[in-house]
Amino acid sequence: MKTKVIATIGPASARKDVIKALIHEGVHGLRINFAHGDPSSWEHYVNLIRKAEEELGTFVTLIGDLRGPSIRLGVLDEPLRFRSGDVLKIVNSEQGHAKDREIPLPNDIVFEGLDVGDVIIMDDGRVRLRVTDVGHDHIEVTALTDGAITSRKALVVQDKEFNLPTLTTHDLKVLDFIVKHGFNYVGLSYVRCAYDIEILRKELRRRGAKGIKVIAKIETRSAVKNLNEIVESTDVILVARGDLGMNYGLEEVPIIQRYIVSKSLSKGKPVIIATQLLESLTTNPVPNRSEVADVHEAVLEGVDALMLTNETSVGKYPIEAVRWIKKIIKEVEKEGTIRKPDIKPRTLRSRFAKGITELAESLGAKLLIFTMKGTTAFEISKFRPTVPVYAGANDLNVIKLINILWGIKPYLVKGSTYEEGLDELLKVLRTKYAVNVGDIVIQTYGLKDEELHIIKLRVVS
Repeated sequence: MKTKVIATIGPASARKDVIKALIHEGVHGLRINFAHGDPSSWEHYVNLIRKAEEELGTFVTLIGDLRGPSIRLGVLDEPLRFRSGDVLKIVNSEQGHAKDREIPLPNDIVFEGLDVGDVIIMDDGRVRLRVTDVGHDHIEVTALTDGAITSRKALVVQDKEFNLPTLTTHDLKVLDFIVKHGFNYVGLSYVRCAYDIEILRKELRRRGAKGIKVIAKIETRSAVKNLNEIVESTDVILVARGDLGMNYGLEEVPIIQRYIVSKSLSKGKPVIIATQLLESLTTNPVPNRSEVADVHEAVLEGVDALMLTNETSVGKYPIEAVRWIKKIIKEVEKEGTIRKPDIKPRTLRSRFAKGITELAESLGAKLLIFTMKGTTAFEISKFRPTVPVYAGANDLNVIKLINILWGIKPYLVKGSTYEEGLDELLKVLRTKYAVNVGDIVIQTYGLKDEELHIIKLRVVS
């Protein structure tokens, strides 16, 4: 399976047996969403993941998702239910009372920035409220939909963005946690421009973080507008369809998704698609046809990974969700029609990666690489080789970084030099019957400092 699977850990999957089952079913990465929970629950999740890895004798990529400058409601004493046409009021407070039809919004910048005519959107577009009057201590809104509002719901204001900080106080504390617990990737929410990514990198450097890569979540109009500079600055792109669907019309989201994926892959950046891939599995054990078609199309687009969110964090069928998405991926990949990105290599390393991929494909060879930092694996993966690619590394963090890349099968091997690493990788693959007598293999590695690139071509005897 070349397309990778990422699952989100939450209350529905916060048991060691469930996490072990998710990994056993083929999950490559596990995500913790720091918009929810508290340090004790996050610590619990990490401990469960580490124990599952240890007991299974395997590894899984760990991704931390920052809450970012999310606009969220305060606390309601009970769900506030309403019908289309009902009049509600927004108060600038941490607490709200449903019986008084109050919606608490403890955010001065947003509260003071709302104007008559603004449309407030929540719950992935299911809830829409129009501002009809702006008073001194409250804002009057009229419901455009039936629905219910609960505590801490995120919201957006249609066609309007606010001058909010890239990283909040909450995010800075979470970064301490992420660095301390050895996460491999950190997701930056509500990215607007490349400078946001640089702010995050500076904070990671201040904490002495080494090897943590950045995932830029594309979910705002500014991010789509500034996509070129964001793609250049980040390590990975994530298409956050939930918030995109609140910032754009739902009919626009598939077009925007394809644009983001195409632009990112053409620049050689890994891409993850997330949100509502198999949403029906939160309550049903079988997906509907439109969800299967959606996942099918995402795999054809050539994305690196598909991320399950509610399906595995709060859904009734987290394990079934992984089984289903894996089943769909395998069926699509059997066709062999994954779209190859049109990449124009700009560096010697990139040109080498393209050439070695084409050589392996022309010979029907298996490609074996040894990498110290993961760079060679990133470079080769972006050309979407149709042949098997096995990547060895002697650093577990590197293994976890490349574990979510398209088409890369990583192995932790001994070897203090590139030559030793390649030899060890071949030995491991032969014991696992991934490489057999008569197979053509190409062994390679890149030495960036010397600009030296090595190729060994052999028939296994």
